[in-house]
Parts: sequence; C-alpha cells; structure tokens
Amino acid sequence: MAQNILTCMTLLMHLYNVGAVTQEDIKRLKKEIFNGYDVYIRPVQNQTEPVNVDMRFVLLNIANLDLKIQTLKWNGLLSLRWYDRLLSWNASEYGALESITVPQTNIWRPDYVINNDISQKTNLGTPETLVFIESSGLVSWEPGIVSETSCKIDIRKYPFDSQTCSFTFLPWMTTSRFLNTTSHLSGIDMTAFVPHGEFTTGESSVSFSLDNVAFTEDPLVSITYTLVLHRRPSFYWMVMVFPMGSFPLLSPVSFLVPVESGEKITLSITVVLSYLVFIGSMNDAMPKLSDTVSLLVIYASVQTLMSMLTVVANGIIICVHKLPPDFQVTVPKFKASKRPKSSGKEKYDLQNGELFKSNSPKLESSSITDTTKPLQTPEERKEKSEINWLNNNKYILLARRLDKICFVLFVFLAVLVSVIFGFLFAC
Repeated sequence: MAQNILTCMTLLMHLYNVGAVTQEDIKRLKKEIFNGYDVYIRPVQNQTEPVNVDMRFVLLNIANLDLKIQTLKWNGLLSLRWYDRLLSWNASEYGALESITVPQTNIWRPDYVINNDISQKTNLGTPETLVFIESSGLVSWEPGIVSETSCKIDIRKYPFDSQTCSFTFLPWMTTSRFLNTTSHLSGIDMTAFVPHGEFTTGESSVSFSLDNVAFTEDPLVSITYTLVLHRRPSFYWMVMVFPMGSFPLLSPVSFLVPVESGEKITLSITVVLSYLVFIGSMNDAMPKLSDTVSLLVIYASVQTLMSMLTVVANGIIICVHKLPPDFQVTVPKFKASKRPKSSGKEKYDLQNGELFKSNSPKLESSSITDTTKPLQTPEERKEKSEINWLNNNKYILLARRLDKICFVLFVFLAVLVSVIFGFLFAC
C-alpha cells in the first residue's frame, strides 16, 4: 500500500516538472529575442507597411474641473495593443512559456503624446512601466497618466450646466503611412471610474482626424475622446438659487413699510447692497468669459436693476407724502396773441360794422340774503369734517395708494422675470 502511494506521488511530481517554467527558460528567451533588437525600428518585416495599434482609453477619476482657467485634471491610463513579430517565439521550446514582462524602454513603442495637455508634451509612461508580451508577439502596453488638459467651458446655464471635455492623443512624429490607429470601443472605458462629488459622467465618444504637419506631406492621425460632465446642482440650489430667487421678493416689502417709520428707504437700500454683495461673491467663482454669458448673471443684473428702481420709487413716494396740503401743481402757460377786448356793454353792429354801446340798463341780480341760516345736522358736520381731512391729507393718501400699486407691480415683475429665466434654464 505504501509503495503504491509513493509511486503516485513520484508520477505527480514528474508531471508537474514537465510543465514548469524555470528562470533559465526566461533568461534564454529574452537573450535570444532581444539579440539585435532595435527600439527605434518599427516591428514589421516590410518597413513600408504600417503598424496597426488598437487604442483603449480608460478614465479612472476626475480630480478637478477649474472653471476660471478652463482646465480638467484627471487620472487614467491608455491601453495599447499591437503585434511585434520580432518578439514572437515557440512556447514549447522554452518550457511552455506563454508570456513575459519587460520594461517599456526595451521595445519599440508608438510615440503618442497628449496633444491638449497644458504642460509640455512628454512621452507616455515611465522607464519603470512594464510591457506584457505574449508568445504570438502581441504586445500590451498600459501607461498610467496624470494630466491636466484644456477644456472649453460653457457657463450659459451655470450651475445647471453640462461641460464637454476632450482628451486628444497624437503621434508626435510617426505619420499615418507608418502608424494605423484603431479603437474597438466607441467611447471611453468607464468601468473603473470613481464617481466625482461635483459632476456625473454622461455619454462619451471617439473620433479620428488628420493633422497636417510641416516636416512631411503625410498627415498625423489624432484620436480625440470626448466626455460629457453633468454638474450636480443640489449644493447650488441651497447656496445660490434659493437666495437669488428670494432677494427680488424682499425689495417690494419696502412698500409695506409706512413712511412715518423712517425705515422705508433704508430697507430698500439694504436689500440692494445685500444683492450686490451676493453677486460679487458669485462672480468670484465664475470665469470671466465674453463668448458665453451665464443666464444667472443676466438674471442677477435684471433683479439688481429692479431693486434699484424700488429705491427710486420709495424716494418719490416719500416726497409725495411730505407735500403740504396747499401744494398746487403749476403748469407753464404760453403767451396768447393779443386781441382787442370789448366790454360787456359794447355790441357789434353786423350791418354797419361799428361798435356801439348798449343803453339798456345792466340787469342786477337782486338776491335776497337770508341772515337766518338753519343749523347743520350731525351728518353734514361729519361729512364736512371728512372733506376737510381729505383736503388736508390728500398727498398722504396718494402716497399710500402709490405704495400699494408699486408693491403689486414689483412683485409681479419679480415673479415674471423669475419664470422667464427658469424657462430659459429648462430649455
């Protein structure tokens, strides 16, 4: 029994050793395939043929999107695959060795750079980056990237905006005749993406374009990946939208304050100053662009103008309230042409064309003055006192009526402007 067990163990160890890959196999393989290998020669037998490279862009996370300088800082990797026929081998001759890894500096690599990087253009990867090579000659190179690229910002619907940022990769010197780049994915690989706190990712796409260069007639093929970023508006609803919408409703409140309190004009000016301070703090976080203007800035400007008009209206109402009861509005009179005046005693003879004085005695109205007037009733005295009070306080009543009219008017305008801009944001 013990002898049978020992035989089985020996057989298993023998089978295990047959499929094992030793260090000597790997050293021998690297020595043979890299003997005479030149990293500056493209890995094709016919040097007039292009090298076919499949590209896949993997975005890992977004660090920051700076609106003021219009840059996007991100972290990702570029997965590149191509066949290097000079690095293929027969796996059975090297202990069934199917793949090896070598530093990227040991093999030929496509000279891609990030074209829209705001810093200097450098080669991808580091000398320590490894390259995975299969026995068929398939090379997989995935250099990690931490970059800050330019991103065109559109702040028209800020803070409910969506930004489209691009990542452009370009061969630095290898033209389209010697390098053929393809992408089996129709967009960015987002499987390993870490969600961002301010933006959510939308649809992505990839496109190819030809760029002419001065040193050769052959164009360079640039690969551009685009990604749509949607801003999360929850934070901005609390700190920007709600205050921006409530400030216009505070200005008409000043029309409810009586003039006698002495705080009418003070309240309206305070609202305007608070609005201006809030707009200043909001503009500090927004880029100073001239090609696109934020609807929120236009909305704030319109509401600020309306708040200033409430100050003017309150000043006019206070002036009307302080007018004396005997104040009369004087209307300028224009001088009329001088004409001969005829007295009431003269008449014009239509037949003779002459004036003649009437000899008829003037009719005098002989009105009988009654010295004994009846006493006024309480209703008449009350009515007369009300008339006198209205005459003495007519401008105060006019000011109160203007307060009511202005309150309704400015509330209506504030709501109307808010509805219009809300519709524009929704479009």
